[in-house]
Amino acid sequence: MSPTTLEAQGLLIQQHNTNNPSSDAGKKITDFLGKVKNKTGDLEKILKEKDKHGILAKVKEGAEQVGTKIQAKVETVVKQINETGKESSDGIKRITPRMEATHVMEVAQLLLSLIHSWGLDPHLDKVCESQLGLLRPMVPISFGVLSKGGYMSLLLPTWQNTIKQETVQKLLQSSDMQLSKALPENLLRQEALTKLFTARLHWELSTTITSNHLLGMVAMSNTLMSMKMATFVPESERARKLMKQATKNNVAWASDDDHEEQLITEQQAQIKQGWSLLSTHHCFLLPDKIDAMEPKNFKRPQVELMARRWQHHCIEIREAAQQMLLGELGRMGKKGRKQLVENWAQYLPQYTHTEPIVQQTQPSSPGSTSPSALSPSAAQQQQAEAEEEVEEEEEVVRQKPSSLAELKRKQSTAVIILGVIGAEFGQDISIETGANGKKPTTEQQQRRKSSIVEGFGIGNNNLARLTAMALTHLLLAPPTPKLPAYTQLRRAAIDLIGRGFTVWEPYLDVSKVLLGLLEISCDSSRLVPSLTYKLPLTPQADACRTARHALRLIATARPAAFITTMAREVARYNTLQQNSQALSVPLTQSVLHRAKKEILQCVEMLIEKMQSDMAALLVEVTDITLHCLDMSDLKNRSLNEVCPSICKFNQVSHCSSTRRIAVGASNGHMAIYELRQNKCQMIPAHSQPITALAFSPDGKYLVSYSCSENRLSFWQTSTGMFGLGQSQTRCIKGYSTAPIPDIARLNPMRLGKLIWINNRTVTLMLADGSETRFNV
Repeated sequence: MSPTTLEAQGLLIQQHNTNNPSSDAGKKITDFLGKVKNKTGDLEKILKEKDKHGILAKVKEGAEQVGTKIQAKVETVVKQINETGKESSDGIKRITPRMEATHVMEVAQLLLSLIHSWGLDPHLDKVCESQLGLLRPMVPISFGVLSKGGYMSLLLPTWQNTIKQETVQKLLQSSDMQLSKALPENLLRQEALTKLFTARLHWELSTTITSNHLLGMVAMSNTLMSMKMATFVPESERARKLMKQATKNNVAWASDDDHEEQLITEQQAQIKQGWSLLSTHHCFLLPDKIDAMEPKNFKRPQVELMARRWQHHCIEIREAAQQMLLGELGRMGKKGRKQLVENWAQYLPQYTHTEPIVQQTQPSSPGSTSPSALSPSAAQQQQAEAEEEVEEEEEVVRQKPSSLAELKRKQSTAVIILGVIGAEFGQDISIETGANGKKPTTEQQQRRKSSIVEGFGIGNNNLARLTAMALTHLLLAPPTPKLPAYTQLRRAAIDLIGRGFTVWEPYLDVSKVLLGLLEISCDSSRLVPSLTYKLPLTPQADACRTARHALRLIATARPAAFITTMAREVARYNTLQQNSQALSVPLTQSVLHRAKKEILQCVEMLIEKMQSDMAALLVEVTDITLHCLDMSDLKNRSLNEVCPSICKFNQVSHCSSTRRIAVGASNGHMAIYELRQNKCQMIPAHSQPITALAFSPDGKYLVSYSCSENRLSFWQTSTGMFGLGQSQTRCIKGYSTAPIPDIARLNPMRLGKLIWINNRTVTLMLADGSETRFNV
């Protein structure tokens, strides 16, 4: 995107075009001297009137000499500034970005080098040093954490006292330490302790340190992986490696430039692969490697901390937190997830239409203020601050909340944790005993396994229902000071509704959910250019993108539910449009009108991905498509030009001269849309699904074909004078067609196609290549 577009989207702070700063400084000095001179002149007039002895004349003479010298000096300085200013400012402009970039990369290199788990994977360590440019620490580092109150606690190296001497001796005798025999004993011991600390003890200190270090490592690795040549290896070293590789692979090339370009491409691929290995190692492989060295000592990442960052405002941290949370939940196993659900189920708020977000029946301290009670902007600011601070460790989840703010935080975390487990692992959590305390029978177990929803719940699927209600409430609740419009919690609810729609669907009002998502995403073209857009977005734009993604997840997970629901809403909209005079609010303000573009994009995506599923719902798909299209476009252009995706079906035909669209349904009916009158007529044409139909070039005839019925029919449509009056479509001729082989039925979208040769003759083209002509 160009800078102008970025500024228009509100994604870039507009930089004012300033002149040369040095010339501005000279201008300010000159203006100041001018004001002083004017003030001096005024004072001189007043003093002249009061001076009788000529004392001031002598003082003035001396002052004029001093003033002349000062002014001459100032003018000389201003002249020098103006002459050299441009050159110096250009130099500063050239140096500053380079300096900033260098410092940023040095800090990144230092952080990644300190928190990487050196010693666990020798191959990865070699890649980190040679390709990525990380630096292996020479001494163990003492880390620390910040508490909620802003206090810092350092973890001092007292861990060294707990290490057995045998462990150090074993490390000193290892093969890779043999090369350092010439070093003094104290340095050898320090090197052994460093290797032990970075490989294992670093991850046995604290769950908070493990969580934040892994989150930082995964987020930064993914960010650097997405860049072209992000490596900390110096430029000279990279050039030397390229030269070495070029001489090693000394082959006849088309040209030196092509050779060099290919080597750079290979080097880029190696660097990206290195960052990918680093990210995968810390996100998924690290716990198992440490458990293999020292079982049950690894401090696992905090699920609660990752859940709070599920929709972090920084996209890289958000994606890293989601990866790590799903990895940790998968590592827990079925039993661990079930226990986690039971621990957090008590904090799941009972969201209804009348109850507030934070239940007032809970005890609260008089001085505590809930973030939700602040203004929307203050609440968002406080929420952003709360995201950044490191939470203290909480070993016991069932601890009673100490304040209303903490209760709200636990409720928000519970909604996200239960939403994630329900959406991603809902089928795994089973009920071991029935409602009466007896174990379920084999038949009941099979039924539970076959149902995703029945798996997620503690007694009669209550938990799945309550979680679905909570997510729906967060999506649909109107903005209030307690629950602002665009918060992290709302965004998480939108995301989880999309991810786990198959789990929540029995407990949702699908129409309300889809309309709520469309309401948020209807300004998508203005706020978000694409779903893969990575620049920092405003909270509204971020919610808009999340809602767009959720709509697509719902549409692909339940295409039939999405299409039938949207068709029902379109029919309701058309009914209101016919009685629009009685409405107090214009229909142009309705969600279905404003979200036409978004709905059409979802339908086109479904046609592209699930063409056979859409063929079974073709009349409903056409209803939605015609609602989203501008009817004035169909006056001078064909349907294939306006909406090419719907014309991929042989069961759809458009006649520009009579302004009709015919659609063949899976139940054998034909739907004929009169675009002039905005009406649709359903005609029972065949007893089996219609395979293809087409209007004649002059629009007088319509031919339909059903391969299951082996029949082809010609239809004549007549209307009153000037196109007025009720149109009547009647069958004028029918033919029996040859049955098509079963092998040809494997691709239902290519069973047959009808092409008119002239106004009276049509050709039926089958998938096996045969052609048959029929006359009216």
